[in-house]
Amino acid sequence: MWKKYAGYAKQILPLMKNSLLPAFLLCITLCFYFTVETADGAWLHFFHTGFFLLNIAACIILIYFDRNRPLFFIITLTLSYCLINYLKFTHGIIYNQTADYYNLVFFSAFGLLFFYFLPDRPAFSKDTPRFTVIIFAALALGEHLSRSNIGLDISRFICNGCGLQPFGLALFLSVLAVMLVHSSIRDDILTTALFFAAVSAAVGFYLSDRPFPLALFFFNAALTVFYGTVYSIFYAFRKDTLTGLDNGNSFIKASPSLPLKYGLGIICIDDYKHLAQVFKRSGINEIVLMIAKKIRELEPEALVYRCGADEFIVIFPLAEKGDSFVRVDNIRRTVAASEFMLRGRKKPLKLTVSCSVADKKRSDADVFGVFLRAHKILQKTYKFTQNITSQA
Repeated sequence: MWKKYAGYAKQILPLMKNSLLPAFLLCITLCFYFTVETADGAWLHFFHTGFFLLNIAACIILIYFDRNRPLFFIITLTLSYCLINYLKFTHGIIYNQTADYYNLVFFSAFGLLFFYFLPDRPAFSKDTPRFTVIIFAALALGEHLSRSNIGLDISRFICNGCGLQPFGLALFLSVLAVMLVHSSIRDDILTTALFFAAVSAAVGFYLSDRPFPLALFFFNAALTVFYGTVYSIFYAFRKDTLTGLDNGNSFIKASPSLPLKYGLGIICIDDYKHLAQVFKRSGINEIVLMIAKKIRELEPEALVYRCGADEFIVIFPLAEKGDSFVRVDNIRRTVAASEFMLRGRKKPLKLTVSCSVADKKRSDADVFGVFLRAHKILQKTYKFTQNITSQA
């Protein structure tokens, strides 16, 4: 019986690996909240200060690595936390019945949702000023509505003992439901971390009538985003974020550990630039994913790296002379004979790849010499034809 359940666990856990630590952090936070009945000022100060320090550290890392997706998510969290505390200081115990708070809940929920779906772009790009203007425009609109005593809360029922009115609670639950569906489809650590951070922020809003749970759950939200940011950057350093294959950095790092005898193949997607122009970003990403999946299916034991937008490197450890050529050419033939279905297209798409192969020689000082020989013959072949395998 135990072996049966262990087998199930081995199948399920890899599918949940990106959710394990964010979910664990949320569980620890909930356990801490229900265990500690009354927290002293030291805990409150720790979580309050830790929230801002984690956000500052995450922003510095994101600016250094020039990424903007989690950056605006963090800004939204920080503004929400600051404004909640400001409203509590200004309005006292009735803060959650004011138009200011209704508007804050509305704009915070949709702000988190908007920046959750923000595409990965450089932090220093044309989009950054636009998104900054959107944030300040939302704040200005909320302030204008509050001055007119207009609150975006259609229920106006008082929810005793919590910081969210029914409309705000329903709004956050709807936003979290959308995020949950998306994070289940797009299984990457940053997306999952942002979802669990939004859950923590929603709980923080719900329990915002007390300072300790407000600081505790917003601290957990900041910690979760910080973890997702750092992990995703380290992951992108050694992995291709689209296909999950090892990237060029991993290829360089693994080169000293290769055996004395091996074969190296380069697989290049034909007409990549034309395909990218026709099918745009989402379509070309699907094509790359399908080609990568086909390579992994045909060569599960080989070392596969994505070292360019249209280029894969396949290494066959301990391959006999001529064996690498046969195996790479089998990949080329299989791709050419396959039909690929893209989302939104009724007709299947025919794709081809061009390949080159080089076997390790005694005269090769390292793997880069083997790679250069294979790459040169591929460039020569490309001048005349495509959908062919060349031997260096």
